[in-house]
Amino acid sequence: MSLLLVIGVLFSGTMQAQEPSDKKDTKKKEAKNDESKKPVVALLPKPIIIVNIASIERILQDIDLIFELAERPEIAEIASASLANVNDLEGLDQDKNLGVELFLKTGLIPQPVFVAFLPITKMRTFIDTLEAMIPGDEESIKKNPDRDDVYTVQGRRGESTIRLQNEYAHMLFRGGEAEESLEMITSRDFGDPSQQFQNLTSEYDLAVKLDLSGVPELMRTTFLGFFRTAIETQLQQRDGETNSAYELRRLSGKQNLDGLEYFLNEGQELILGAHIDKEQKLGFIDFQIKARPNSDLAREIKNLPGKASYFSVITSRENLPIAASASMNIAKRERKSYHAFLSLFEKQLSEKLLSEEERLQNTNSVQQFFGPLKSMVEKGHIDLFAQLVATPSRKFALIGGIKVAPSPNLPTAILDLVNRVDKISENKANIYTNAGTVQGIALHQLQPDIKSPDDQQKRFLGGVPSLYVGADSQVIWFAMGTDIAVSALSEAIEKINTATPEERKEQRTAPFQVEFHLKPWLSLFSEEEVEQGGDFMKTVNAAFQKGNDQIRLTTQLTETGVRTRFQFDSGYLQLLGYGIARRFDDGQKRRARREQNRAKKKLPQPDK
Repeated sequence: MSLLLVIGVLFSGTMQAQEPSDKKDTKKKEAKNDESKKPVVALLPKPIIIVNIASIERILQDIDLIFELAERPEIAEIASASLANVNDLEGLDQDKNLGVELFLKTGLIPQPVFVAFLPITKMRTFIDTLEAMIPGDEESIKKNPDRDDVYTVQGRRGESTIRLQNEYAHMLFRGGEAEESLEMITSRDFGDPSQQFQNLTSEYDLAVKLDLSGVPELMRTTFLGFFRTAIETQLQQRDGETNSAYELRRLSGKQNLDGLEYFLNEGQELILGAHIDKEQKLGFIDFQIKARPNSDLAREIKNLPGKASYFSVITSRENLPIAASASMNIAKRERKSYHAFLSLFEKQLSEKLLSEEERLQNTNSVQQFFGPLKSMVEKGHIDLFAQLVATPSRKFALIGGIKVAPSPNLPTAILDLVNRVDKISENKANIYTNAGTVQGIALHQLQPDIKSPDDQQKRFLGGVPSLYVGADSQVIWFAMGTDIAVSALSEAIEKINTATPEERKEQRTAPFQVEFHLKPWLSLFSEEEVEQGGDFMKTVNAAFQKGNDQIRLTTQLTETGVRTRFQFDSGYLQLLGYGIARRFDDGQKRRARREQNRAKKKLPQPDK
């Protein structure tokens, strides 16, 4: 039997070895046909990320304006002339939008696929331009023999596929196997990018959009699962980390994780866009969130603006070095997070300042201090301000206040807390209760144990800064600086108390706003110091004048969500032009030195 089995195996092997070649070819063809019948991995119906450039012409206009403000228009001309190196972008429509779309392949683990969209006027000329843009001589662009609207780019970096549709060239960057890439791009209707992204083009010169509406629920849930596991692993207590520090880090990390998960479930779009207004000579950077229709996030955003701010009279002051204000409602979901933070701080402060018996009392000073803050959060409204004020002596002082739920015990609670801090052995500050009075409000001073101020404290604050804190029945006030801080706070409170009804009607429209002016900071330096500060200080001083030095951050509602906008005055555009021009000049100098060195090396050596 064993002999017969061995003979059978050998015979079978011999028969396979002697199989005719035509049968082999037939099997190969069948295998190839079976492979071609496999379903091609499809793309999600919509791109999840879009990078949109309004047009080449608008970008060139932005460049012209920046260098015009910097008084270096010749650099803009050089930039325009450099387009000759890429065939002057012939074949591209320079008045239409262009950019890149990021699609995801269907499947449990998403894989990115990048497709560029480029507006074209003439295909042959566009190919010449594309060949000029591709580095090296190994790349080639060929038309697909079976389709008039498909081209392939082949070379050492792989293969890319170009599909023509709606006067746009849609270019798939190395999308995998050639057959798969071709199927991906030819089976899809990309539409007309000039229409699809018209909103981005009309609002921004450059925009990046994250679109969550086309992501399947399973893919979104899987991503959140992986992300949550990774974050929760990082939220474990570290070796040597104190319990209080761990609790604060864990609470903060959990809030960030819940916020991200909430946005991915409730949000629809996120847009980051930049734009330069040529007429007003202003720069804008926007961060927009669009919520899903009828979602909880949409309702929360709609209710974001709060009632009139208690501090509205002083938040409208202009030309402050820095000023921030907020008067907005808190969403129910966020109230729990804020309440948890306040409870944590209350617990830690109680353990630090109170005895165990005092912590059991419902009327201790820590509870009387945090009670109005918690009530404010529970009512769902935040109202606060902070300002860095420039005094006549050209020194700065920080003042601010936060509106809380009315409580007659608040001033007494703060006094008791300050006295308890004074008794802590590790306390290194000099504490003076009732160190001053502003508009009938007692201020308590906490001064660091420093004998003499350093150079920065002298320059910006006029001496060693102290923290002043006090309260009336509904506002916690604070100031930081030297004695001038107390005067600045007194002036602000007096302005609030004596404001007329007409003045109180003047409201800022943004629920949250921050303003920054650079000119007051420059006034801290003498002309001699500016001269000694080198080219950078001279450049900054030349770029900014009163009226062109503001950066404003505002958070406001839109029709479909909320927008946070950074607005830059012309001085910052001018400074950007100065900076680029300086780098350009440095590059020109380096290039000239290299040319001189090459010329010296080519000179004949003198006879010895």
